[in-house]
Parts: sequence; structure tokens; C-alpha cells
Amino acid sequence: MQCLRRFALAGILALTLTGCSVSIGTTPTATPEPRPTATPRPTATPRPTATPLPTAAPTARPEPTIAPTSPSGSTGTGSGMLIPVTIDRLETFEHPAGLFSIDVPADWSRQENSSGATLVYVWTDAAENALIILSITETQEALTQDDLAERATEFVNIFKDEKDFSMDPPEKLPSGGVQIIWSYTAQASGGVEAPLLANTFVYRDVDKVSLLTFGIPEEQFDDLKPSLDAILQSYIVDPAVPLSGDASVQRFAYDFIDDDSKWVTEDSASLKAVIEEGVYRITLNDTDLYYLTAPDVSAANDLEVSADVLIQGNSRAGVAVRYGTGNPSDTRNYYTCWIDGGSQYGCFVSVNDRWTTLREPISNPAIKPGKVNRVSLKAQGNRIIFSVNGVEVQTFTDTRVTRGQAALYLENFSARAGAEFDNVIVTLLK
Repeated sequence: MQCLRRFALAGILALTLTGCSVSIGTTPTATPEPRPTATPRPTATPRPTATPLPTAAPTARPEPTIAPTSPSGSTGTGSGMLIPVTIDRLETFEHPAGLFSIDVPADWSRQENSSGATLVYVWTDAAENALIILSITETQEALTQDDLAERATEFVNIFKDEKDFSMDPPEKLPSGGVQIIWSYTAQASGGVEAPLLANTFVYRDVDKVSLLTFGIPEEQFDDLKPSLDAILQSYIVDPAVPLSGDASVQRFAYDFIDDDSKWVTEDSASLKAVIEEGVYRITLNDTDLYYLTAPDVSAANDLEVSADVLIQGNSRAGVAVRYGTGNPSDTRNYYTCWIDGGSQYGCFVSVNDRWTTLREPISNPAIKPGKVNRVSLKAQGNRIIFSVNGVEVQTFTDTRVTRGQAALYLENFSARAGAEFDNVIVTLLK
């Protein structure tokens, strides 16, 4: 459907290319003061490897299927003059850098319209009466299923002024994604009006958000459904691959769906660190402790780590960079920035387990109190940059620690407390 392809592509670009960056950073204190450390539990032993281990192989979507019926209220006359949509054979399309793969009809045409922030692919049949749209973006926000439902609804509402438009409420899928069934009467090839039935899916894979839409003439939908389900189930994303496709950048992604032995787990009287229910959950049972844990990724000078963080109890949690052995060898060096369960964040540097405050606790509107927040810490040269939910909130210039690993950080106070970590990305910068 020629007009459908034009509307869909323009709509996706309108949704995904309008973002802007905001900087509300503040300067660090003029004279950093030493911060005494509480008696710590031993930190998780770093396990650097000469060659960073690859992430676990991504898996295809397990359970959602294309809906075979149109949403209630859908109208349209249909026509026997429609050129039939055919799917004779599927072939695998792979992104050149391995970001994703999907099985698509072998004889459908493909268009690409991509920028550094968004990849957009559109496949159409020969008569342009059916299409598949795939849009992939990267996010620095902690997106819930409600957030994904909002994104899906925004996309579908691009078509709300079309004839006989109808949309079902978003359905939350067990996999964490969202599905919307919708329809409208479109003009097919040859000037024939026919109801279009569409399914839109939105998924988050660590820091990647995929929007996948199928649009098929309603009268042909049931016959094509098995092929459409096969296409949907074939879609695979590797979140460790950067959207830019730059093969020189090493990235490691952890969604904690399984315990792949790349993170320390422990269960003792003072500490519990477990991978369960799709998150890395760390609890400090004794009071006034702090804890760091690093994945199986080599040390580097320039690196970045980001993670979703949910505070549990009276704790502070965040990420650390250049984490490694100090002098003496039973001490640790690193930079870390944290958030608490309210709206505050702070930062410090540890040199041989002696803490120096770089940013006293301060509130920032980028932090969502009591909710999952995405935090990111980057070390590049002598610059240390801390961001929350994609907003740069603090920048430092410091040279006290020059090399180490990425790590997760947690501290508690007068009671048992902890945090959940998820969707961790470690990037070794060029």
C-alpha cells in the first residue's frame, strides 16, 4: 500500500529523531575532603581475562504471535480485486555488524533510512500491499513496560486520522514487551480501498529498543499468519553490538536472564548477591558496609559502564570505573557515583581505600525517586562523567586513578538494605 509505506516511515523517523541532550551539571566542591570508610566486607575479586569473554548468545522471541483478528470497531469493505500478498520463502537478513537478524520474505524489497541514533528498515511486497517495519534505537533511560506501551501507542497514533482507524489497548507480554493490534482502511495498489490489519510490537533488549510492525490486508491475514509468526519468532537482537556498527568498540551486555558465571554470587551472613528473576540482587545484611563487584571484562584506561538501578531500603547504589588493586594489594582504587532512594546522588574517588568526596550528596531532577533509574559513568582521559537517565549531571577532571575495570557499587547504613541491578552495559572506549 503505497501511502502506508510513506506514512509509516515518516512516522517512525518523527518519533525517533526528535530527541535532544540536556546538561544540568554542577561543579564539584572546590576542596575535596577525605571521607572515612566503614569497615568493609571483602570486595568481589576482580577476574580480568586477557581476552574479554563474549556475551551469551541472544535468543529469539519466545511466545508472542501475530493476532489473527482485527480490533473491535474496525471497518472496511475489502475487495476481491486486491493483488494477493505472497510469502513463498523466508530468508535471513543479518545486520552487517551483527546487531540483529530477522527472517523476511525472500522476494520482498527492502528500504533503509538510518541515522546515528536510529536504524529503520522497511520491507514491502511487489504490489506494496503489505509491509514489515523495524526501527531500532538505543536508550539511556530505564524503560518500564508502561514506557514501552507509551512508545507503541505514540507510533500507532500517527495513523489515528486515517479512515476507519481502530486500535486495541496495549497488551503487556510475559517477555517484557508490548503488543498493539490496530487497523484502518487504506488505499492499495490500483486504487482499491481495503482494511489493513496491523500488529505492532515493542521490545527492550538492555539498551536497545525495537519497534516491529506488520501490516497486511485484513482479508489475507489468516492465510499469511503462520509465515508472519515465523518472522516474529525469528527476530534476534544482540545488545552488545553498538548501534553505529563500529566493530572497533568492545561492548559487553548483561541482562541477568541467566546466571552465566560472569558476575560474583555469594550468600553469607553479611552479604547476599544472587541472580534471580532477571535481575542481579545484592543485599548487605550487616550495617555500614560497602561492596563492589566486577564482571569478566578486562581492565582499561577509558571505559563506560551503565546499569538500571533500583534502591531497596536505606542504601546508595551506582557504578564504578577504573576499579582495581591499590597499594597495598588488599586495597582498591576506583571512581564511583551513586544514587539513593530519593532524588540525591554523589561521587567520590577511592585511592588505596581512602575516599575523597568529589560531589557531596545533592538532589537532581533527573533522578526518579523510588523507581528504576539508569546510571552511567564514563572515564575518558582525565574526565569523569556521570549521567542519570540520559542526563549528564556531573563532570570531573581528575587523574588519581588511570586504569581498571567497570564495577557495580553498593553501600548501606543503619539497617539491612540493598539494590537490584539490571541491563548492564560495559564499553571499552577507543
